[in-house]
Amino acid sequence: MVGEEEIQDIYKKGIEAYRRGDLSQASHHLMQVVETDEHDHRAWNALGVVLTKMGKYQDADVCFENALILDQGNAVYERNRVKNSSHVKKDMKELLSSGYFSLPANLPFGLSAPYLIGGILLLLIIITILAVIIPPFFQPEPLATSAGDIQISIEQLDDLILVKNNGGVGLEKVAEFLLTGNNQTIYSLSGLPRNLGTSKGSTLGIPHEDLYPISDDNTVTIRLSARYVDDSERPVLHQKIILPVLVNETAVMNITPVLIPYDPQYKTGDILINESGSYLLVSDLLPDNQYRIQSLNRRNEGLFFIQPNSAQNMSMQETEQSSIKSAMLLIPAEGMLSPDIPYQAVRNDSSSGIGPLYVPGDVVSSSKSSSEEAFVVLGFDSGTDEYAFDNLYKYHSGEWGYRPDALSEWKDRSEFERSYPVRVTRIALSQVGIGEESSPPGTQPLYKDGDIVAKDRGADASLLLIMGYDPLTNSYVTSPIWQSYNGGWERAEKSEVIIRSALEKEYSYRVRTIDSSLVKVR
Repeated sequence: MVGEEEIQDIYKKGIEAYRRGDLSQASHHLMQVVETDEHDHRAWNALGVVLTKMGKYQDADVCFENALILDQGNAVYERNRVKNSSHVKKDMKELLSSGYFSLPANLPFGLSAPYLIGGILLLLIIITILAVIIPPFFQPEPLATSAGDIQISIEQLDDLILVKNNGGVGLEKVAEFLLTGNNQTIYSLSGLPRNLGTSKGSTLGIPHEDLYPISDDNTVTIRLSARYVDDSERPVLHQKIILPVLVNETAVMNITPVLIPYDPQYKTGDILINESGSYLLVSDLLPDNQYRIQSLNRRNEGLFFIQPNSAQNMSMQETEQSSIKSAMLLIPAEGMLSPDIPYQAVRNDSSSGIGPLYVPGDVVSSSKSSSEEAFVVLGFDSGTDEYAFDNLYKYHSGEWGYRPDALSEWKDRSEFERSYPVRVTRIALSQVGIGEESSPPGTQPLYKDGDIVAKDRGADASLLLIMGYDPLTNSYVTSPIWQSYNGGWERAEKSEVIIRSALEKEYSYRVRTIDSSLVKVR
């Protein structure tokens, strides 16, 4: 059987793994805690936060629900659940399988078996009718049949064919175009597949030398299909191209592709931010008007890591329309970037020379009103010209303060200083707790061994005896206590571990202090 001390150790390992960004390990440890002690609302909430970060929103919602059942009205748990609920989607299939339509075990009014069988058959008929009638109202028509026409044209030049996206109704719903020649993928000489951008005006030049290998009689049938965001597909182009007759093999080898001139806006090493707020790295400029793009992960202190196996080719024009430059990385002379090495961004050429207005530890807000939400500045990255920050809340005692979790957010310096122009106060980051159940770091516990505490001064208030304090778990060891008939004190045999912040908030009155060794155990 797992002891309370071991459970706390596993819980701490889960929190530490979460803080360093190892979500898989964090979920593993926290799952162990709730499987061992299903009444630990802290672990349910922490597991919900981890699953939200992992994109498992339905599972996270169950965790937050369990935490709120065990600790009703907890403001942090409720905020976490509301934030997660925007991602949770329940379809009709989940509703029908959730058990709402199950029959009661005991039929009322003494119904007999024939009535039971008839009721079941009637229920099956109703479900069948609903299954036929309801789906058309809740399942939208595939975009491949409902989206408008998209105009794609092909122009044949001396040395290449030019495929152009002329736009059309429904283009914004296209995820990608699938291009084939004679039912085969068309590759460039570098071995990469050719792709047409999804933005209006995007063009793709395909040299004839890329088409000869897939043609036996100098004819190529070009097919282009649109794959929409709902994974449905529809053909948008079907055209036969006749290639020039080659005199000899040498003529084929001497064909030089003619690409449309394009002046790229970004260069190798640039860090981009796309529309979803993700960081991208331009690792190479390809000869056919495409960028080689890799995804970046950013740690709390601002360092960047290359995300393994994330490299992809993207149209220069499409990339420039959907991303902006944030900073840049210095590419090593050998041109190789390793996923295992952290990289520090360097300042943009356009960055302002003025230093940041705030320093780590500043508590800022959008106005002077105390009711406004406050944020604590955690750091500043001069390479990207961004602040690292997080929400900051006061403890029940009125002290600043605690963060909801150990992850930071990043925002452009000018935007951050414009949005939060008021410095509320300044605190040491070492004095900032993590989570509502934390206590102000560096402060001593309010109670000691032998203290008898109560929720209020009422004569019938229930009493707890403080039997010890564990600084590693920040928890008190307590036991219910009461006076015996002879004037002495008795306590329950079983003790209970209570988080320090929760006990000091709920049991705010010290009744008296006694020698706990003289207390009898009932």
